[in-house]
Amino acid sequence: MLQTFRELIGSSAWQLLLAEGMLRSYSPGQAILRQGDPGGFLLALDHGRAKLLASATDGAQLLLTVRGAGQLLGELAGDEGLRTATVEAMDRCTAYYLSTAQFDRFIAKHRLGQEFHRYVTGKFDQAVSRQVDLAHRSALRRIARLLHDTAVLAPSTAADPMRVPFTQEELAGSLGLARSTVADQLTTLRAAGALTRGPHLVVADLDRLAAVFRV
Repeated sequence: MLQTFRELIGSSAWQLLLAEGMLRSYSPGQAILRQGDPGGFLLALDHGRAKLLASATDGAQLLLTVRGAGQLLGELAGDEGLRTATVEAMDRCTAYYLSTAQFDRFIAKHRLGQEFHRYVTGKFDQAVSRQVDLAHRSALRRIARLLHDTAVLAPSTAADPMRVPFTQEELAGSLGLARSTVADQLTTLRAAGALTRGPHLVVADLDRLAAVFRV
């Protein structure tokens, strides 16, 4: 799992960062950032989960990763770049808006340049790992990793943190897999005791689920 920016700078510095920003709230399914839009600002995600989606020219969307509380959203675009992905709220999310200039001043004032560099490097390392997954990992491992990461990042206020808010159809579209393939792999995970049986995607055992994509 990607280390959060909050973990890297500590809770006190994170609260100071939030105090610099403007509170914004997002409903489940609402776009937080849109691919192709200009940069100039970022968001510090304080509560909830968000999914990053990359769109192809034919309109297809591929899920890149899931972000949770303590992460930054949109910081890589800087002042002049464009958003490379759409960010969509999965839960009711709260985040704090900061202009790129505000954020840069904060980093300089609190001498957090090294921590920010480590954070950005971690994101690039994770992106490479996901590309390897797409190219070389089995459908089972890719599905298991997504379900595991989504459950781990569930907010403490979630009614059922082990329930993954994806349908089979959404999983298939997000991972670029056939729906029948997803159904077969979910059956395998249920038989292994990693998921509960039933119509919803509910994680029964995080360790068993992790073992699938770590082999």
